[in-house]
Amino acid sequence: MNPSSKISQELGNVRNSNNPWVDRIYLVDDHPFFATALASLINTEADMSVCGHGSDFAKILADVVQFTPDILVMDVNLSSRNNWMLAIELRKLSKSVPLLFVSSLQNPQVEMGLKWLEPCSFVEKTKDPADIIKAIRQTLVKLRLFQSLHPAGQSSLKRETQREQNHPGS
Repeated sequence: MNPSSKISQELGNVRNSNNPWVDRIYLVDDHPFFATALASLINTEADMSVCGHGSDFAKILADVVQFTPDILVMDVNLSSRNNWMLAIELRKLSKSVPLLFVSSLQNPQVEMGLKWLEPCSFVEKTKDPADIIKAIRQTLVKLRLFQSLHPAGQSSLKRETQREQNHPGS
């Protein structure tokens, strides 16, 4: 089985989860082994579900609009395109969907360069996989705390999607 079909198989049964108690996570990574392993790990968590995966710029943007994830877990360096540009485009779609950047190398300069994309966090790929799960939860907690203190800071993408569902064609 090729790696991409393995990822699709891993994601196929959770893609349509609408359970409000389960956080939807979208993975952005071009390493099939890492993406598959991380998707498997996330999908074993009762409160998390991978809603999609992509490494292609256009597919990722389309998927994010379609699946409205609660968080994006993004490799800092995609081989095909600069993730900084992708992150900027994602921020145009939604100001508040948190980005968790993962990288095999910890680079404080990269972290400082991306900090303006708040809400965002950083974690090393080489850490214990449980640290990535912990980082996902911590990033979501930070977002929810911010939203509870600033109710107007809720996801603009989700509001737009809900408005379109409630008032098609408006």
